[in-house]
Amino acid sequence: MRYIVSARLKPGQATALKTALANGSFGRGFPFGDLGEYLRDCNVDDAGVIHWVETCYCREASDVALDMEIEYFEPFLHAIEIRDARDPRYCKGYPHCNDCLCTRTIKFAGQPFMTYLEAEVAKEPTSAPASSEAVPTRWTGWRGKVQTAEEARRNSNCVLPS
Repeated sequence: MRYIVSARLKPGQATALKTALANGSFGRGFPFGDLGEYLRDCNVDDAGVIHWVETCYCREASDVALDMEIEYFEPFLHAIEIRDARDPRYCKGYPHCNDCLCTRTIKFAGQPFMTYLEAEVAKEPTSAPASSEAVPTRWTGWRGKVQTAEEARRNSNCVLPS
């Protein structure tokens, strides 16, 4: 399946993420390609929200979209939202997504992520600790309808900061 993912950069993590993307350590150990490619190619809107489309088959294997990828994104990003890119009733899923054109025309407005990241690094104090105020990951499915019981359970366990 293809998912539309949005997220925000965690305060204090710009330099660490830029370094991890540059030296190849971002996503190291992930068995299915370069996760950094998604970030390098995405856009950031005027509100600082990062947007990209990602192909993932985790829901078909573990009942949770981006289940394997999320652990690589969460140290650097927060307020991650995962939505189905198209109605799952009409998606053929694995192995068709890699060749499907259904979401390749989706374009997000905003500046390139690497330009945004560079500006955030310049603003980041060198001695400031990373913020622990992180908004948890949420699964919103197709048009707000969560697709699996496990995704709904994870959402219900999230305590959003006040």
